Amino acid sequence: MAGNDGEMAVTRELETDEASRQTGSITNNRKCERASRGKTARKDGVERLRREADKLVWRNSKELASLLSANALKGSLASAKTLVGLAEGKKPLPEPVKKRLGPSLAERLAMEPQWQGPPL
Repeated sequence: MAGNDGEMAVTRELETDEASRQTGSITNNRKCERASRGKTARKDGVERLRREADKLVWRNSKELASLLSANALKGSLASAKTLVGLAEGKKPLPEPVKKRLGPSLAERLAMEPQWQGPPL
């Protein structure tokens, strides 16, 4: 025990209660707004982290593949699935068929009237 019979703690509590009552109307009406760095800063940081992680994977790809293979052989299903997924690789997306707006060049020429001049 501190030897003060708890008087100091009670006094402190009373002081803080009284202070909060006095300033309560002022502080409760104000909104606390955090300083924001903006979304671009967050996106830039995430993009930077992604690039660095990509570099590390590139540098250590042989070791990572060996570890995945060793864990798969030990019975790790997650490692086996990851290894098979990586081995299959990314399948390229088919190129979308471009739709033309309006008739093609051949159709436009066919729609033109015949030339009615002297024979060549």
